[in-house]
Amino acid sequence: MSAAQSAILSASAEGHRGRIEAVEIGTRFLLVSGWVAGPQGGAPGVAIALDLPDGSTRPITRFLRRKDLAQRGIATEPCGFLLDLPRPEGDAEAIALTLRAGEAPLLSQRIAELAPRHFRPRGHLDHVSPERLAGWVFDPAQWHGPEEEALLELVVDGTERITLPLNATRPDLPFSGAAAGRRLGFELGLQEVARLVHAAGLERTLLEGEHEYALLAGGQRIGLLQGSSARRGRIIPRGTRPAEAPAPAPVQTAPGKPEPDGFVDWHGYSKALGGWFFGGWVRGETLKGVETCRAVARFEDAAIEVEAPVSGYPRPDVESIGIGYIAFVPSASGDPGLLQGLELSLEAERKISPSLGTGRMKEAELLALVRTLLGAETRKPRTPLLKVLAQPSYQGEDTLAKLPVPVHLEVDAVLAAPGAGLVLQGWCLDPNRAIAAIRLRARGFLSAPLAERWIATDRPDIRDAFADRYTLDHARHGYLAYVEASTLESGEMHLEIELESGETGFKPLPAPGGGGAAAIRKLLGGIQLAPDEVVDRCDRVLGPPVVALNRQRLATAGRPSVVEVGTLPERPRCSIIIPLYGRIDYLMYQCALLSEHGLAADELVYVLDDPPKKQALMDLAQSAYRRFGIPMKLVLLPENRGYAPANNAGLAECRGEYICYLNSDVMPQEPRWLDLLIGALEEDATLGITGGFLTFEDGTIQHAGMTFKRLPQLGNFPYAMHPGKGRKRAPSRGLKRAEAVTGACMVLRRDLAAELGGFDTDYVIGDFEDADLCLRIRAKGLDCAVHEDAVLWHLERQSQGTPGNFWRHNLTLINGWTFARRWGHCFPAASADTTVLRLA
Repeated sequence: MSAAQSAILSASAEGHRGRIEAVEIGTRFLLVSGWVAGPQGGAPGVAIALDLPDGSTRPITRFLRRKDLAQRGIATEPCGFLLDLPRPEGDAEAIALTLRAGEAPLLSQRIAELAPRHFRPRGHLDHVSPERLAGWVFDPAQWHGPEEEALLELVVDGTERITLPLNATRPDLPFSGAAAGRRLGFELGLQEVARLVHAAGLERTLLEGEHEYALLAGGQRIGLLQGSSARRGRIIPRGTRPAEAPAPAPVQTAPGKPEPDGFVDWHGYSKALGGWFFGGWVRGETLKGVETCRAVARFEDAAIEVEAPVSGYPRPDVESIGIGYIAFVPSASGDPGLLQGLELSLEAERKISPSLGTGRMKEAELLALVRTLLGAETRKPRTPLLKVLAQPSYQGEDTLAKLPVPVHLEVDAVLAAPGAGLVLQGWCLDPNRAIAAIRLRARGFLSAPLAERWIATDRPDIRDAFADRYTLDHARHGYLAYVEASTLESGEMHLEIELESGETGFKPLPAPGGGGAAAIRKLLGGIQLAPDEVVDRCDRVLGPPVVALNRQRLATAGRPSVVEVGTLPERPRCSIIIPLYGRIDYLMYQCALLSEHGLAADELVYVLDDPPKKQALMDLAQSAYRRFGIPMKLVLLPENRGYAPANNAGLAECRGEYICYLNSDVMPQEPRWLDLLIGALEEDATLGITGGFLTFEDGTIQHAGMTFKRLPQLGNFPYAMHPGKGRKRAPSRGLKRAEAVTGACMVLRRDLAAELGGFDTDYVIGDFEDADLCLRIRAKGLDCAVHEDAVLWHLERQSQGTPGNFWRHNLTLINGWTFARRWGHCFPAASADTTVLRLA
């Protein structure tokens, strides 16, 4: 295997993999590029860094979206990186770089193996005129030095030079990740241009007319920009109408490169109208009479393909060879990167290139220019493009009452689920079925129709309130709607309600409410799903925001406090982790039974997941210690987190060689229970986890190992089943392999538990965490087993208190959905027919 091949590692650092792809060497810096992908091709889930031979570490904190990684099936989220760092002393090619994910190295590679090349600055000259100079340069010499290489100059006609300052950040550039907020752009107005030209002893006329312009960074040429006669008209400032100009000369193209079919002279995004406007000219007469055509707008980070309204208009400067055009491309995204080109399908596909100096216009200037060129103020909106311009714009008011038909819509709550989007709850009454689509608009964002991710809910109060005005045959006028958006800028949001007749009304939205467990209960509390609805509603509406809300609440959780009662063993054999919620009195009963045989070699770790009971638990623990002499550690959480996070908080405080996860309502019958479970692991290296044999109070079986079965009435997800549950116990068979064991009593090595990160916290509150842990252990080639001689009583869920509202059932469905997405391939459905739900 070659050195390059050996540099690509897979399935390391919790499923991360990555590669250093290229190194560019500057006078005083190195520019390193590559990628790191997390599990299942997601974004890195741990800290990523580059280690240098001198022992220093450079963190990689920003990742770029890479289309090539998505096309190759490597990553679906931003995983590319670009990092500049000081050049080490000596031969740079001889050193090795180490890419690290968390504490684990992903790869180590010598620079010489990457065929390093000399760094050349990147940049672009966006605009040149006596009133404005604009563009950008990426050259780490600007902050690494030397000073002479950091000099940026505009060269006119190959001889005259004007020194330019960098005065603007450019977060739109992929290089901004390497620049860490440093200035990459220059945006100079009339006064700044006049001052710079005067300082160079030149005339401002050099910035207009027939001249050749180039950028130099440290003496290296970046780009070339030619004047009007060579490039179809002079560069025009944003927001102005092109003046008459001489007929353009033929475009100078590289040998073998096809000549463009036209040019984009200006473009910009309208948040009010929800799309991009493009203006310029296209060759020939093919645009005459065309009102819509298929269009593809290609940007650096996205390609938008739609049926676009278009309109031609006279362009005296190109009248001998073409016609002016304006095209509108609807899009929810207002920031897809730099424009690469536009394609219009007329008689054939027309490829239209950005002209030199084209830039994005501000919305006010953009719409004023479009309306002026089309004469929109004096013409009736008969064409699709004029109809777009005639659409009402949102002014911050509720305009539903002004629509020609009755439409009632209220938004009772908006829940923000960071990384997933928003959830809206309220009610909607459309007695004439006049609504064509409801969309959410925020800053630079337009959602898909809400009907695509909508659950109708019962609201008999709405039916009763409107019964004297409309004939209503049901009460499902409430709704829960999910707006998918991985990123959504904060600020004013509103709904756009479009009618079948074309009219549009607006509805302001309240500010998003708080998150936490209360938000999850609110989201799930009023929903009842039929069996055939479970999968679709979990996929499209409930699953993503619930998981995101849970991640948010855990990310903001506070640190626990730790209290030791009595003297704990210095080097415990096993740490027994017991979460407490509700019935904290079970601590006393457990300690009483455990004291009969002692825990001299082990430590007892209680995790309180019920903060209001903090003082009561400390008093109870002291009392139990005085009575039974068993020392214990109390891990006191500042907020309720749920089963998995509580156990993980206990794991972080444990010192034992083994970990025992034990429920507070599980009581030992057999004194050797823990010795048997640990002994099985010590004797058999193929075992990853062992579980106890649990019975009800009457001695019938509660747990003797778990299997899995798909339950059609619950989404057809695979659920953990307990074979023999409720039956009389048969003679013991000792250690028995099982598909999985319950988290009510399971033992594994602490290093394995730490390697796996404990229980997966994406299972909200509690459900499926133990099954998931067992399957992750089996995926490592280790087995699960139950020891039928390690017998304990299990009071089963009495520790959680009385059942909650219906939201808890829905939460089980969400956790089942999460489990099925990860492990469903291990449990094929009994029937290949996925369109028919079969209920037993």
